Amino acid sequence: MAGKTITSANAVFLLSVAGLFSTPQPLQEFGVDDAFMTDPVDVAETQLGVDLVGVAGYVTRSVMMTIRFLASSSSIAIFETWNAAQDQLGDILYGSAIITLPSVGAEYTFYRGVLRRFSPLPDARKVLANREFRIEWLPPGGGVPPVTASII
Repeated sequence: MAGKTITSANAVFLLSVAGLFSTPQPLQEFGVDDAFMTDPVDVAETQLGVDLVGVAGYVTRSVMMTIRFLASSSSIAIFETWNAAQDQLGDILYGSAIITLPSVGAEYTFYRGVLRRFSPLPDARKVLANREFRIEWLPPGGGVPPVTASII
């Protein structure tokens, strides 16, 4: 498709948390250079026999995502509220997300997110450092992976 670019500046990240933020919350004021990223995942397990015959099998997986915000980002309050609500409940609240990347014409839907890592405050350096949060996206069941992609 002609006309595609690689800018991430027009990305839209909407996050919902069941029982807390039923209306998707737009995340804004991402960190410089590293807004959000996912870890690579293994989608197969392989074995190679001593007779050099190889086989492979499908494996289910989760997807780890890191999100970084400027220390001044108003979106940090969403994560602080999510964490505080879980502390109060003593239980997990699952999140979901939709990320739209207009530059490449793609949209990604994320299911059953668990807030795995929480940055309680910014590192105080010359200026306050980015705050980092990690969400683990889990398969919702029924053969649906933790992340699905579609062309927009």
